[in-house]
Amino acid sequence: MMTSYVDRQEKPKIGLDRDAALRLKNNRLGMTIFQASWIMVFFAIIVVNWQLRFSYVQWPPAGVAPFDLLLPSIATLALLLSALLARRGWAGLRRGRLGEFLASWRLAIFLGVGFMAIIVYEFATVSEAALATQYGITLRLMTGFHFVHALAILAVMLHVYRGAGAGAYRGGEHDAWAIEGAAKLWYFVAVAWILFYVVLYWIR
Repeated sequence: MMTSYVDRQEKPKIGLDRDAALRLKNNRLGMTIFQASWIMVFFAIIVVNWQLRFSYVQWPPAGVAPFDLLLPSIATLALLLSALLARRGWAGLRRGRLGEFLASWRLAIFLGVGFMAIIVYEFATVSEAALATQYGITLRLMTGFHFVHALAILAVMLHVYRGAGAGAYRGGEHDAWAIEGAAKLWYFVAVAWILFYVVLYWIR
């Protein structure tokens, strides 16, 4: 059976679309598995925190002032807004609005840097009295652990931002996985921090 030129061109295109859809599906599944498994690591650190605090008669221990809520709360709001802006930018690019993506991600990255600066300050200014107990040590452990993840993922976001500015992504569902993946990683940073924030600063 003879096929036309159009038929011969259409079949490879359909095959490529199917392969792209499968890759996207696998990428999304892999991201979901990563997020679910890695959040368990954060839960494990929270469990360690609870085990340590239950070894004390009171928490924070006697003679240690509770951590101040102001700066961590500002950092948390900045991170949540950053995650929302990352989502807005991703949605904008999918609609073909590169300018909206760049503006949203530029501000998201800026707020992410601000969040990290506050966390570094919190890490560096733990009192000597707190560091003499598990109260201060666990804060440094948890904020430091989260900071490393935030720094790595923020670097990914910056790389993606530069690539988009150079025209590397057209905004189609299959060719912008780098942006979708980076955004979802940043959501992970936000969720993980909220868990730590509640445990470190609100639960007494």
